[in-house]
Amino acid sequence: MGSGPRWLLIVAVILLGIGEWAWGIWSGVSRFRQMSAEVAQQSVPIHLNAAKRHLFTREEANTFIAAAKQAEAIKDPLQRCLAYPDPPRSHWSHDAVSAYCHYRYQPVISFAEVQSLIQSGHAAEVDSRLAQALQAQLTQPESRGLLDRTFYEDFRNGSFDIRPTLDAWKRDSPHSAYAYAASGYAYGQMAADARGQQYIADTPQNNIDAMEKLLAQADADLRHAIELDPRITPAYMAMVHAGGLSLGRTYGLDAARRGLAMAPDNYSIYSMQMWLQQPRWGGSLGAMKHLADQAQLHAKSNPLLVLLQSEQPFYQADTCECDKETELAAYPAALDQVALSGDLLSAGNAATGSKHPEVSVIYLSEALRFNQGLDDARVRRAYDLVGFDEAAWAVAEANQLIAASPRNEGAFKVRGYANEAMEDYAHAEQDFRAALALDPSDMWSLGQLGEMFVYWTHDWNKGWDVADQLIKIHPESPYGWRLRATIQEKQPRAGLKDTVEYFETHFGNDPALAKEATRMRTELIMQTHSGSQVLAAKSK
Repeated sequence: MGSGPRWLLIVAVILLGIGEWAWGIWSGVSRFRQMSAEVAQQSVPIHLNAAKRHLFTREEANTFIAAAKQAEAIKDPLQRCLAYPDPPRSHWSHDAVSAYCHYRYQPVISFAEVQSLIQSGHAAEVDSRLAQALQAQLTQPESRGLLDRTFYEDFRNGSFDIRPTLDAWKRDSPHSAYAYAASGYAYGQMAADARGQQYIADTPQNNIDAMEKLLAQADADLRHAIELDPRITPAYMAMVHAGGLSLGRTYGLDAARRGLAMAPDNYSIYSMQMWLQQPRWGGSLGAMKHLADQAQLHAKSNPLLVLLQSEQPFYQADTCECDKETELAAYPAALDQVALSGDLLSAGNAATGSKHPEVSVIYLSEALRFNQGLDDARVRRAYDLVGFDEAAWAVAEANQLIAASPRNEGAFKVRGYANEAMEDYAHAEQDFRAALALDPSDMWSLGQLGEMFVYWTHDWNKGWDVADQLIKIHPESPYGWRLRATIQEKQPRAGLKDTVEYFETHFGNDPALAKEATRMRTELIMQTHSGSQVLAAKSK
């Protein structure tokens, strides 16, 4: 069967994921984000420039996919990122792309190493390693943001499980700015977790009290870290975070100001300040643009700052009061300059299941270029790949996901979908049944099995069993009844009259199903020895 039009089926299975945002600093949901209803009056309708809107063409997407496929054959993550194609008609800065690739894929000391060294009495070694990271961040172009990235990777965990390690570190190294910065950074993440994801009015007072207590501890440790060494940029980042959670906009912006006074070209601090300048949190589009322009004064020394140029136009596209077509057409202009993987992911997600898979496949691919850990995005892109006649690539992607996580239900689904597109029905059946074993309530996989058995393999008995299951579980849904009627028509099998009458009674008044009901009735007439007898019975 042709795979081209089948991409529309992905709508039923795609669950939009949330990927890296603002290069992943926040693992919790900030107070500003959660209180959008309370600051809605700060927002204004966003209008997009019609002259700048355009969509990618099918030809452009095919060319991009071919180049992306070639790049993804490269094993080394950094070289793969550098070799990747940019979006069609974009003007991504080569220096900024290179800086972002190096930032994303530079090696950092892991928390497991940090924990092992501290537990074995070698906290001083941790301090030494982080001091080297700071020195590299300050002096080596290929190591821009190394210390910031290390803190994100190692201390963003909001779990109390890491507290014993951090507390032991502070005890063993009482004069370590890194120990106090890491402790304060982690306290901020713990505060976000304690706060939860509800609006402030719906948050239990106990949660608020816990958040405030943790933020007080975060503030104390972060201030002490800066007193010990004011060059520790992650401490300022964490203070901006704390300002967003509860300590206030003034607190957060002051932390950004002091941090940039110490490190004028630090991308992470600029990025967090950009977040605070969004209209939904009390800032403005003008403030966002001004901050991006200000950052470009230092872009020569740190090309990562070029990424800030896309923040304001992306915000406009992402929050526009417009139809989906207009929104999707705004992204190529908004992302004309290299952007955060989280923003690229959002643009790809917005296009998922739309009439424009070109937008989806390109931006999901770019998000994966900079963040290989976006498994949900990889699944969503695999559905798109099937629609671009790359089903074998989709299977290979799913194979890797399943090898890494044997209970990845989404990977089994998309592999089944891709195998079905390649007419490998035996393996498709295995995959859909594997997905059902992981989630017996998965009606999409069951429906795919039914469609495959009835419309493609004509395995009437298996199709009948699936139709029975669907009807038993969801008798109010027309799909199982349609499968049953099709089998009764095509095999044929007895009982079509009862099925048609049930369908007409329960679904005949639905305008979307009226043609199907008429088609069933026509087929019943054709199957009957005397069509006139059926019509006479119908008129009684």
